[in-house]
Amino acid sequence: MYKVSIMEFRQLQLFVAVAEELHFGRAAARVRMAQPPFSQQIRKLEEELGARLLARSSRRVALTPAGMQLLEHARALLVKRAEAVTSVQRVAEGETGMLRIGFGASSAFGVLPELIRGFREKYPGIALRMEDRDSLDIGHALANGELDVAIVRAPFRYAGVDTESLRRERFMLALPEGHPMAQRRRITLASLANEPFVLFPRDTAPGLHDTIVSICIEAGFSPAVMHQAVSWPAVISLVKAGLGVTIAPASAQAVLPGGVVFRNLPGVTIQAELLLAHARHARSVAAERFRAVALSSRL
Repeated sequence: MYKVSIMEFRQLQLFVAVAEELHFGRAAARVRMAQPPFSQQIRKLEEELGARLLARSSRRVALTPAGMQLLEHARALLVKRAEAVTSVQRVAEGETGMLRIGFGASSAFGVLPELIRGFREKYPGIALRMEDRDSLDIGHALANGELDVAIVRAPFRYAGVDTESLRRERFMLALPEGHPMAQRRRITLASLANEPFVLFPRDTAPGLHDTIVSICIEAGFSPAVMHQAVSWPAVISLVKAGLGVTIAPASAQAVLPGGVVFRNLPGVTIQAELLLAHARHARSVAAERFRAVALSSRL
C-alpha cells in the first residue's frame, strides 16, 4: 500500500540540486548547506515517499527511475511555486488583480470614462469589472465587500461606506427640440410647473431623485412625473420623443441625441455632485490606487 507523503518545497529544492549535480558535496555547497544535514533531508524525503531516489556508491551518484520521475515533477512544482509567489506579491502590491467598480446610470458619462482611461493607462495589469447598479444595490455591495469602489451621485449615505467628492456640475433643463420653450435662451423653472416630466424611479437613486424634486418644490411646484426610465440615456430618449421635459446633470449632454436641447436654469444653485464611494475598512491596494487616481483628477 502506498502512503501519502507530505513533501516540503525545501526538500524538493535540495533534491533537484543533487539530481542536477549528481554529487552530494557540490549540491550541498550550491544550496549553502552543510553536507550531513543535506544528506539527512534527502534520506528523509526517500523515507516519506517510500522510494529510493538516488543510487549511491563510493564513486558516483545516479538517479533511479523513481528519482527521474520525481525530478520532472519537482522542477514543475518549483516553477509553479515561484509563479504563485510572484502572482500573489503583484496582487498585494496592486500591480495586478481584479478591481470591481460599481457605477450608477448618471455616472456612466462624464467623469467615469475619463477616470477609467486614466487608471488603465497607469495600471494596465489590473483587470476591471464594471457593474451598473442602482444606488441601493451599490451601497449594500460596498458594505458587503462585493464591490471595491463606486462612482455615485450625492447624496449617498450607507453604513460602513465612505464617500469623497469628485466633481460638481450644474443641473440643466432638457426638452424636446420642438417644444415651444426650446427657442428661449432663458427659461425659469417656475414656467415648467404645468409641464409633464420624465424621470427615473425613486428607488433606483433616491438621493438624486429627491434632489431634483426639491429643486422644483423650491420653485413652487411638484413635478408631474408622467413617464419613467431607469437610465439617463433612456430618460433623454423619452424627452426626445416629446413625452415631457426633465432636469438632469450637465454631463447628461454627453448622450445628447438629435431632437433634444439643454438649457441653463437661472436661479438654481443646487449642484449635482459625483462621489467616489468605498468601504470604510479593508480596502485593497488596487482600490487605494484607483482612489488616488480619482482624487488627483477631481474638479
